[in-house]
Order: sequence, then C-alpha cells, then structure tokens
Amino acid sequence: MSAIPAVEIHNRQRLGWFFLLTGFAIFLAIAISVPLLVNNYLQNSVEPLATAVQANQGTVGIDSIDGSRRAALQGQGAQEVGAGSTILTDATATALLTVFPPDGGQLLSRLQIYGNTTIRLTQSDTPRFDWSDNDQNLTLELDNGRVQMTVPPSTGRPLTIRIDTPHGQVHLREPGQYAIEVINIETQVSVLSGQAALVAGSQPFLLLADERAVIPIGGEPEGPFTTRRNLIRNGAFDNLFDRWTLYTWIVELPDQPKGEAVVTAVAGEPTLRVVRNGQGHADVKIRQILNQDVSDFDSLRLQITFRVVEQSLSVCGTLGSECPLFIKLNYLDPNGVSQIWQHGFYAYGEVNPDTSPDGCISCAVVQSAHERVTLGQITFYDVELAAEFARQGALPPKFIESVELAFLGHSFEVEVVDVALMAEE
Repeated sequence: MSAIPAVEIHNRQRLGWFFLLTGFAIFLAIAISVPLLVNNYLQNSVEPLATAVQANQGTVGIDSIDGSRRAALQGQGAQEVGAGSTILTDATATALLTVFPPDGGQLLSRLQIYGNTTIRLTQSDTPRFDWSDNDQNLTLELDNGRVQMTVPPSTGRPLTIRIDTPHGQVHLREPGQYAIEVINIETQVSVLSGQAALVAGSQPFLLLADERAVIPIGGEPEGPFTTRRNLIRNGAFDNLFDRWTLYTWIVELPDQPKGEAVVTAVAGEPTLRVVRNGQGHADVKIRQILNQDVSDFDSLRLQITFRVVEQSLSVCGTLGSECPLFIKLNYLDPNGVSQIWQHGFYAYGEVNPDTSPDGCISCAVVQSAHERVTLGQITFYDVELAAEFARQGALPPKFIESVELAFLGHSFEVEVVDVALMAEE
C-alpha cells in the first residue's frame, strides 16, 4: 500500500480548513444577520392607521391613488381613505378627516377641512409590533385652502404629524389645535395651542401657543405675529366645568327624571355629554361670562364641534324652542341694547310650519333657521359673526356678555367636543 504524498496531505488540510472556516463564516453571518433582519422587521413593519372622511356639508370629492373618484355626501357615514387619497371641497362643502389606531380606541387627530380646499393623505401608518421604537406617522399635503387640526393628548405611542404645503413644511410638535391656510402667495400657520416647527429655508422656525407665522413663496418663515385668540376659556373641557356655570335642570313634569350633564372621555377626548330620558320637557344649560369688548376686532368666529346622538322630538318641537342643542350669545349692540343671538341644531324629523317649525317662534332673539345635522356623527359649525349678523339684518355685537350652550327636549343625548369664539385683531 503506497503512502499518500505530503503535497496531497497538505492540500487536503487546506481544503478542510477552507470548508471549516467558510462554514464558520456562514454561521457567523447567519447568527448576526438573522437577529438584525428580524429586529429590522419588528422595528419597521407598519400597518395603516384607521383614517376616514365624512362630509360635514355638501358633497366632498375623494380621489383614490388608483385614479378612481367617489363622493362623500352630507348625511352619509364616514368613508375609509388610505395613503395617496386626495380630499377636495368646493365653496359649498366642508369635511372631517379622523385618524384612529388600526383597532380603534383613542382619537389620534381630527382635521376640519373647509371650503375650496385640496388636501392629500401622503402617509398614515403605525408600527405593526409593540417591539418597535418608531412613532406613528401622519403626513398630509395641503395644496390650497384651509384646515384646522386637533391633536388630543395621548398616553400611547407618539404621533408625528407633518403638513407639506407649496411653500414649506409644518411639523406639529405637541397636542393642541392648529390652523393652516394656503393661498397662492403664502402659507399661514396659527398655533391656537401646542407647538409647531416651520421648515422653509435654512433654519426651522418655532411657533408657540397664540402665535402665527407666514411662509411666503421662496422665502423663510416670517413672524411670530399675534394670532387669533379664543375668548372662551376651557372650551375643550380639559378642566371639567372650570370657567363654566352648570345650571340646574328644569323638568316640566314633577314625576319625571332629570338628565345628566358630565364631562367624560369619548375616544380619549374630554367631552361634555348631556343626556336625558323621560317624558315632557326638560332643559339644562352651561354658561361662561366673557364681558369682552369686541368692537375693535377685525374678525370674530364662533366654532363648535359636537354630535347629536339621540333625539325624540321632531326638529325642535312644536314651537321650535326645544332643539337638543342651542348655542347662544348674550351681547350689547352698538346702541347699547341688550340682545340675544342663537343658533339651533337638530338631527331628527322634517320641518312642518304647523307642527315642527324651523325656527323658534316664541323667542325674541336674532336667529336663522335651525340647522339639521347627521344623527350620530361629529359635526363642526363655524360662522363669521359680522357676516352672519349682516345676513340677518342685525347690528353686530359691540360687547359680548356671555356664551351659553342650552340642551332642550324630552329625550335627547348630545356630546360637545369643543366650543370657541376666535377673535382676530
């Protein structure tokens, strides 16, 4: 039996070491890369947020990323939208965009979209796994028009919000309320509460509460300027009934129950909930004293976000005086005469001059026809008071004494998310 040459033995040893080292290298690569790949998947895998659009007024257009178009009509339920969708309103339409986690629960953001606005949902997602350290993301492109965004406080995973406009970017840093308006020559950003960073040019520009800035074409942000300020305090009921007076329930029939008016969390937001189940008339109101001279303000806008959950009376009763929700201003006109302006909302019944009129026929107040809203859906009402008073042929307020929210009827349930009286100098 012949001996194996030394050279061949050496080659076999080299080959053995090659396979051993190669195998060890592959093992190390797998041992290192698999955890990295798994961690990367756990960190960066996302799922869409639950994002939906409903028409607040008129007909709202929704363009999907595949090129199809659909319409959201007032009175219909909310429609889901995904990344790449564009929401369009004309002069007669407004819309609500709501953002929730995939499994529902706490509201992440609510966007009030006003008339003649085009806004695109670029990104709306959240990490799929709790393991991830990443934030939730909401990115929007506001091409033109006006929006107002509410970001409630959250105890869960942070939400990063960015709004891109033709003139720059707006990063919302904190929970709060923000108003953004885009016209051809500029973007205007107002921080009603919270904090925002504007990016256009070399350095980010920080905006704090009660500040406003302008981003011009091709320029850096300018400001801060004075912004619209809310004359109503605790309008979002963050501090329960602080600054508000809750009046005693008035019940027509002595053997019938009162109702309940409480501030509670609805989808994570502090909400005034007023509910009554019974026969005969009952009412309750809350009131805030303002005692504010408004004669020098350039603009005065009254805003309220609410939902009529249930209502038993048709329209606002036989005299038009029992709307489930009235918003009222007690004010002095330029002649010093004490006046009341009110606007009523209902969600059930058809107007009939004999049995259910569209206005309060027993009220000596400035008013327009009661406004029908969609039962069970969040609605926002926004009115510029000077224009509204002029339309009704009334003198505008010079001094506002107080604001009231009144709830009337037999059986009803109303939720008020926030109310504001925005003044701009």
